[in-house]
Amino acid sequence: MSDNLQDAYVLHIRNYRESSGLIDFLTRDSGRITLLAKGYKSARKSSVRSSVQAFRKLSINWRGRGELKVLASAEETSSSIKLQDTGLLSGLYLNELMSRLLPVQDPNPELFDLYEKSLLSLTVNEVAIEPVLRQFEIQLLEMLGYGLEFSLAADGAKIDNNAIYNYIAEQGPVLVINRSGSGIIVKGETLTSLANRQFDDPVVIRESKHLMRYILSFYLGKKPLKTRELFNYL
Repeated sequence: MSDNLQDAYVLHIRNYRESSGLIDFLTRDSGRITLLAKGYKSARKSSVRSSVQAFRKLSINWRGRGELKVLASAEETSSSIKLQDTGLLSGLYLNELMSRLLPVQDPNPELFDLYEKSLLSLTVNEVAIEPVLRQFEIQLLEMLGYGLEFSLAADGAKIDNNAIYNYIAEQGPVLVINRSGSGIIVKGETLTSLANRQFDDPVVIRESKHLMRYILSFYLGKKPLKTRELFNYL
């Protein structure tokens, strides 16, 4: 049983039958996995239920040889990460994003570390939330093999800070001649700032948010993110 002992964070929990739950975990060495937590909602499992919550670093173990493995144990290994208000909603957004985009059982320790680092950044008082989210979104897509090009236009030319581009998913920035067609309009200055991971300018922050929303929608499909809808009420 100890062969499956791993660090993990909860990404999503959903009900399964009368008393059990299906839990999506992000693990360090096995990537995203879904485990059956038998009797998760029963009174005798209350200690497990209190530990298995979002933003708590856990040590989990599972058993089984079938497609759906069973959660055998879950213990908290460190203090829970305290998120509040917009930081809490941002953390839930990261969880939903990974639940939707990550393939099953695709190990990526670097992503695990990025997620943990991002959560800790969201706990800092008065932290600028948008740069944390943009950094995570860009690195997540890169780690999944969807590398984004911000330094060069689709034709190979260097980005001109004074120009306007039409960013087209899976193609990259195209110098604007007219504003018709698919994609999203973005300034060259914003693309350069994204390439350098600089988010100091309000215009860059605003444009990069709309750009990443467009790019992520391409990979997420038509089903909207629930947490993104909640941001509209803040």
